[in-house]
Amino acid sequence: MNDMNVMNDRNQRKSYKQSIAFLLLLSLFLGLAGGFTSQTVLASTQKSVCKTLCGKALKATGGSSKLKYSSESTLDFGGLPLSAGKKVESISYVCDSKEVYSLCVMKAKSAKDAKKLLKAMKKYKKSNCSSNYLSDYSAEERKVFQNAIYGKKGSYVWYIAMSGNKSNNIKGQSALKKAI
Repeated sequence: MNDMNVMNDRNQRKSYKQSIAFLLLLSLFLGLAGGFTSQTVLASTQKSVCKTLCGKALKATGGSSKLKYSSESTLDFGGLPLSAGKKVESISYVCDSKEVYSLCVMKAKSAKDAKKLLKAMKKYKKSNCSSNYLSDYSAEERKVFQNAIYGKKGSYVWYIAMSGNKSNNIKGQSALKKAI
């Protein structure tokens, strides 16, 4: 009978240790999962904000049936050098097959980064308007490049080339500024 009590006591201790280990693992898992979930929600929210802003600008410019592609990757937008892409927290980019008609809205990781991204946009537009670059494009497509606009508000930066008419691009910019 004494052996039986010893065995029961050992089994109870083993069960108790297993329960504690299980609870510790469960609490660790829930803690980690909660962290990943909040980060995922934050990243998802940032992406949806850029996408929403992009949509508002598209609507204000009259949109374009020529748009074929959309992306949330900095690598897809040719207006950013690789080093500048690292300063982007989220992005929404839409364009046609030749990347003439395009609209890009980015959220920079900081206000300082937004200034650097704006500088990259300025350089991008300048290089797009050079005569050598535009030689392969039609007169209307050249006007779109030449009348493209870019801007910054807070940590958001954009590039809008939706029309050869600059006032249409400015309407998109106004809608963005209002929504930010």
